[in-house]
Amino acid sequence: MENKPAKNRIHPLSIVAAILFAAALLGLLYLILQLTRPAPNEPGEVPTAKLTLIPAPTHTHTPPPTSIISTATPTPGAVLPPGTIGVGAYVKVGRTQGAGLRMRAEPGTDAAVDFVAMDDEVFLVVGGPVEADGYTWWQLSAPYDQTRTGWSAQDFLDLIELATPTP
Repeated sequence: MENKPAKNRIHPLSIVAAILFAAALLGLLYLILQLTRPAPNEPGEVPTAKLTLIPAPTHTHTPPPTSIISTATPTPGAVLPPGTIGVGAYVKVGRTQGAGLRMRAEPGTDAAVDFVAMDDEVFLVVGGPVEADGYTWWQLSAPYDQTRTGWSAQDFLDLIELATPTP
């Protein structure tokens, strides 16, 4: 028996299958294009274009800033003797041995604690004095953060003496 070399031919069914596959792809592409294309106008209908108008920016007059800026600064109602805590004075937290000073929502030892102020933290006295639970209480506000406001016992506050300018 003789060995005949195999011929390198493509089977006729493979050619038919490739043609059918290509036709199916072309048909699918045509269908996708038809579905995504806008509907045609009716006969005699005039095509319309959509236009969106965007107004141009306008200049809004802004008044010039004033040269005087007023700030609300509490001033003591009366002149206090030197070394006396009062409204408008600055105080510093002290003598807590690092534990901090509980700043309360109201004067009194039973009032809720809003936050803890640390030693050497400076506050402005904005209210008081109020006597409660054997202490004199002052309402304090941090000059750098108005949300840090609370009541504190005078025993843990040191008055900060402000230097007065000499003429």
